[in-house]
Amino acid sequence: MKRFFSIAISMFLSIILFSQDNGVSLGNGVIFQEISLQEALKMVQEDPESPKLVFVDCYTEWCGPCKYMTNNVFTLKECGEFFNANFVNLKFDMEKGEGLEIAKKYLVSVYPTFLILDAEGKEINRVIGSDVPSRFIEKVSIAMDPSNSPSAKLQAYENEKSSENLFAYVTSLRSAYMNDQLNSFINNVFFTLEPAEMYNDAIWSALTSPTGELRNTNSNIFKYLITNRFEAEEYIPKTELDDFLLKTLKYFFMSYISGNLPQEIHAAYERNIICANALFTNDFGMKYLVRMATLKSMDKMDELFSMLDYRLITKGTTLDTEMIEKSFLQIKDLTPVQKSRIVKYLEDKQAALGREAEYAKRWTSRFQ
Repeated sequence: MKRFFSIAISMFLSIILFSQDNGVSLGNGVIFQEISLQEALKMVQEDPESPKLVFVDCYTEWCGPCKYMTNNVFTLKECGEFFNANFVNLKFDMEKGEGLEIAKKYLVSVYPTFLILDAEGKEINRVIGSDVPSRFIEKVSIAMDPSNSPSAKLQAYENEKSSENLFAYVTSLRSAYMNDQLNSFINNVFFTLEPAEMYNDAIWSALTSPTGELRNTNSNIFKYLITNRFEAEEYIPKTELDDFLLKTLKYFFMSYISGNLPQEIHAAYERNIICANALFTNDFGMKYLVRMATLKSMDKMDELFSMLDYRLITKGTTLDTEMIEKSFLQIKDLTPVQKSRIVKYLEDKQAALGREAEYAKRWTSRFQ
């Protein structure tokens, strides 16, 4: 009897090892094949029993949302039933082995990215980011349809240049995080649009995204917006518009002061000084940063570092404090005197925050 159980256990372990080596899951979740992309494409092309699409999980070891998908979504039965029936499923670390080639070929730069490929390896669509199982399956189902791909949306727009097709294409590029293509397209069409289209939510959201054209004060679209603010205010609330312009200009000056401004944008310096003074004279953070930038342009670094005063800087907003601090902290090749000014500033900040923490602690104890 013992011998029977020993043989049975050995056989069971052999099955487990064989299944794992071939990428087969014994559970109810998604089966990720441990084969190359080319092998997966060959399987799709030649095996009549195989699904006709390839699903590629593009992850990195340090990506938290990637781990969430692996541990909490792809292990579920509902996901297994959907993905195993519709795809040959693969997983690649984008920073190792074949993943490096895949990342380069398909321009994968955010994680997790989930590619949906046809039998020839051509991208049909992609889904970005983690999600709960039901919504993720819905996103992938939509992305599987070639008519929902960015290329199909572009073709529809080229066939009929309607507002609906325009916004659909822009939205598809944003959803796929295809930022270079998005910025290029908007640059090409922006000045052909009617104002109602220029400031539509789909276009405005793309322009003001972290990688959007309005983040670059040297772009033609940013210059247009500065000189046509009254037009924009008919569609964008004035407070929202001013807040965005203010932040963008502050970021420009912060980058200029710290020495991290791309050389091609340096030409915008004098124009931005004029715009900042004309539009936001009464804003504390802007006045401070403009003064700092002026001293930097005159190479008066000692005078610039004399402005590193915690009591003065904290008169502005939290954003002002952050940007002014980064302007100093990101400067390279500091002199010993400049380093000592930064140390003094940080010590003053630490002491002030310590006093605030102690004050909050005393009040907390009264209510406990």
